[in-house]
Amino acid sequence: MFFALFLACATEAPPPAGPTLTPIRVALNWYPEPEFGGFYEAELSGLYEKAGLDVTILPGGPGAPTLELLGTGSAEVAITGADDLLLKRARGIQAVGLWPAFQDNPQGLMAHAAAGYATIEDIGKKPGARVAIEVGSPFQIWTWKRYAWEGRVEAVPYAGTVGAFLADPSFIQQGYVTSEPCVAQAQGAQVTFLGAASTGWNPYASLVAVADPPPPWAAAFVKATAEGWAAYMNSPGRANAEISRLNDQMKPALLDCITKAQAPYVTGSEGIGAMTEARWTAVVDNLVTVGLLPAGSTAAGAYRLP
Repeated sequence: MFFALFLACATEAPPPAGPTLTPIRVALNWYPEPEFGGFYEAELSGLYEKAGLDVTILPGGPGAPTLELLGTGSAEVAITGADDLLLKRARGIQAVGLWPAFQDNPQGLMAHAAAGYATIEDIGKKPGARVAIEVGSPFQIWTWKRYAWEGRVEAVPYAGTVGAFLADPSFIQQGYVTSEPCVAQAQGAQVTFLGAASTGWNPYASLVAVADPPPPWAAAFVKATAEGWAAYMNSPGRANAEISRLNDQMKPALLDCITKAQAPYVTGSEGIGAMTEARWTAVVDNLVTVGLLPAGSTAAGAYRLP
């Protein structure tokens, strides 16, 4: 009888397998920080899994080649900026932008509050101004051309830290609202952050890009991501705890500062995830103005409106 029971169990059909999830690797263009909070929330809350996706988030860093990873098949989703996407497409990378986490670009210049700068343009009005910035970056080229700063404002290499800023009250440096201002304030500095959008430079940021043409799972990924960002904006605690676990520089006070500072940049004036043809066209026009794209370039095919 024991043998018969064993035989029955051994030949019983296995339980039906659950649905197969599509593996998706998401390449971030920076370290785990709140600027990616909605992606982490979508993963942690199971939104990606409900969409049939098995998502792995790959941390980045300085110069992270996310679109190149997409192009070589080392990632299925690249997080990038609209300007970077347009430049890389011009060089042959077949990628398309689907959804931006940041409506307003988080780039800008950071100065000491006591310096009294109200706008980026004001920097050029003080003799001998020096700005630490990624020399040759689109934002640097645009700003110097926009305000005719060549020969009036010196661009010096940015070291990637706030150490020199803290030591020199006249120091001005590039930064992201999601990083340097909160780091400097945490060390006692009073800062003014002057956003790049005020200069007319406003490419979408933390942009979801996929292979062109978009794969079949792209719409499900975008929908889950949008839901994740909406949830994160409402309650960032869970994702921020995960970000802190992954990046030990992200202490609670710093996380709180960044989360609050970035909120208006995420929502913008048109709401989370909105994109318009006019904004994409403006980015192309700016890149043409500074000579990074040839005259006659368009944004056609570089994005899909939600």
